[in-house]
Amino acid sequence: MTDKYSERHRVTYYETDNQNRVTIPMLINMAIMVSQDQNNALALTDEFILSFGVTWVVIQYDLDIDHLPKTDEHITLQTQSTSYNKFFAFREFWILDEAGRQCAYIKSLWVAMNVEQRRLAPIPHEIVDPYQSKAVKMTPHLKRPKKIDTVTTSHQYRTRYSDIDTNIHVNNTRYLDWMIDLLPYEFLVSHFPAHINLKYDNEVRYGTMIESNYERTTVDDQIVTKHEIHNNGKIAAVANFTWQNDSEVD
Repeated sequence: MTDKYSERHRVTYYETDNQNRVTIPMLINMAIMVSQDQNNALALTDEFILSFGVTWVVIQYDLDIDHLPKTDEHITLQTQSTSYNKFFAFREFWILDEAGRQCAYIKSLWVAMNVEQRRLAPIPHEIVDPYQSKAVKMTPHLKRPKKIDTVTTSHQYRTRYSDIDTNIHVNNTRYLDWMIDLLPYEFLVSHFPAHINLKYDNEVRYGTMIESNYERTTVDDQIVTKHEIHNNGKIAAVANFTWQNDSEVD
């Protein structure tokens, strides 16, 4: 197995919120950036991958967040493609602060999508062999987020041109925007998610309407919010957030 791919990154003002903390969508964008840089270093360019009629698509993230980096902080982004089988690939990410402390650890599960049929395809060995990751029968299991029992708040959004990525569907970070947008301002400025489990079920295409729903609950004295994105009568994504008060973090 190859070593972790690593690169330095300066946190910019447009990656942070009004508390100077990196936003969750930007945290995911940083992870995607370092994985793409690793791909390019291994000559796994987008053009090369598309030559096999497929593209990589993430189907689940599981994030543990210790603290969020702040504006102008120099952080280290690390990633490693750990294991794969015929249909699934498992990739890990680490985000470290200037002192080398872990800010976040991200587990992710990926599939190859046939770009014409828009469906799951076997992973071509040519696009996974360069990682030297472990071939396994079963990739690590990521627990599925729990669905909403009773909706606390709901809102509709129209997917815009700016929401669409190069796979011609809604970028995976936009789902997080739609989910977090429902939470009260006073709550967001005083809390951060210590854990996020996000599962993508169905892609969302340009111009369609989505409905974002959330439910606030308490589990073991911790605030938990459940989120669902609905599109054309189907669940497009479901997520569970476990929140922590900022005052509890050193």
